[in-house]
Amino acid sequence: MISFGTSFASSLRPTRLLFAAAVVLAGVRPASAAPETMVVPGLNLTMVKITRGTFHMGHPAGYPGSSADERPVTMVTFSKDFWLGATDVTVAQFRQFVNETKYVTEPETTGGVYLSDGKRPGTSWKNPGFVPEDNFPVVGVSWNDAMKFCEWLDARERKAGRIPEGYRYTLPTEAQWEYAARAGTTDDPEPEQFSWYDENSGGKLHAVGLKQPNPWGLYDMLGLVWQWVADWRGPYPGGHVVDWEGPEIGTTRMNRSGSFGSPKGHGIMSTNRWSTPGLTSRTSLGFRVALRAPGTPQKVR
Repeated sequence: MISFGTSFASSLRPTRLLFAAAVVLAGVRPASAAPETMVVPGLNLTMVKITRGTFHMGHPAGYPGSSADERPVTMVTFSKDFWLGATDVTVAQFRQFVNETKYVTEPETTGGVYLSDGKRPGTSWKNPGFVPEDNFPVVGVSWNDAMKFCEWLDARERKAGRIPEGYRYTLPTEAQWEYAARAGTTDDPEPEQFSWYDENSGGKLHAVGLKQPNPWGLYDMLGLVWQWVADWRGPYPGGHVVDWEGPEIGTTRMNRSGSFGSPKGHGIMSTNRWSTPGLTSRTSLGFRVALRAPGTPQKVR
């Protein structure tokens, strides 16, 4: 258990996420207790505590729907707990960042956002080809835009004394994202109650948090929108690693999750990997934030 200190703990309002029912689906275990959460004051951003542990990242050859990109299966251990946004960052939360900083996103200066039929001039997170509602996940943002939001949030909360020593707000690593998406299970659930995908989304974006959360209290980890993560694209190392992160340099940044337009099956599996140039923005790509302690990856064997 990490001690956050009096100022940090007292500044964040603890809450509990409520589960509508204990539904047992294939590969899903109901949580034994409500997840530990905290709410960032003035932002309506709920962060869920993810307890440190070990899991196997990727799927072996022969697993239904898996690809060679998910191999070699790698055992990853996390040496510290971390916190992850209960939902993707919303339009309202991103607007608050923009209003306070006067930040201009990269698509607004580089010709627009990629829609289903290509890049469309004049589009941005404010107008990604439709009118986004406040509780929709923000889309049409680049990797750099997502990181700027995280940097603003980190500076805001650090000034208020609400960040534990050694931690910072940033994007989750690819390994942290998959660990949280799996939520202690080895198989993904049937997606209907947990995910928006091509067969149930009507081909459009929806508000965050409408589907059931996973056993660890995280909403929309699969489907709805792809999510930027911190890592450059790179192969899995294999063996057993501690606090694994991707390569130090690269050409594309990793996306995880799948989206409202992805097919049922491998398209929205927790192991599904995709990558995109960091400058790219799409109407099916958003992000969620992590509060984590960047470590030094170590190979165990």
